[in-house]
Amino acid sequence: MPESTGEDRVVCGQCKSVGTFSEPVSVIVVFAPAFQKPYPLIPGEDYCVCTACDAIYRLVDSAVAAHPLTRSAGSWTRAIIVFSDGRGADVRAKRRIAQLALA
Repeated sequence: MPESTGEDRVVCGQCKSVGTFSEPVSVIVVFAPAFQKPYPLIPGEDYCVCTACDAIYRLVDSAVAAHPLTRSAGSWTRAIIVFSDGRGADVRAKRRIAQLALA
C-alpha cells in the first residue's frame, strides 16, 4: 500500500514507484469456486492501488484474507475492482487453477 514520503509524495510499498496510484477503491467483487455468486467487499478505508506494478493482486489477497466468509471460501479466481471514479479493473488470479473433470 502507499507510503507517504513527508513531502506529499506517495510511494508504492511494493515497487517504490512515486505518484502512480488509482482513485480510491469503492468495492471489490470476489469470485471463488465455493461461492454460488460473487461476493462484494466494501473497504472501510480509502485504498488506492499502484498502477505501475501488480499491487492490485496484493490488495485482493489482503481483502479476501481479512473477511471471514471470503477467507473460508478458499482461493479466489477473479475479482472486479470498482474505483470511486467509476472505472474498474478485472483481475484474474495468477496462480494455476486445477481443471475439474466433468463426467
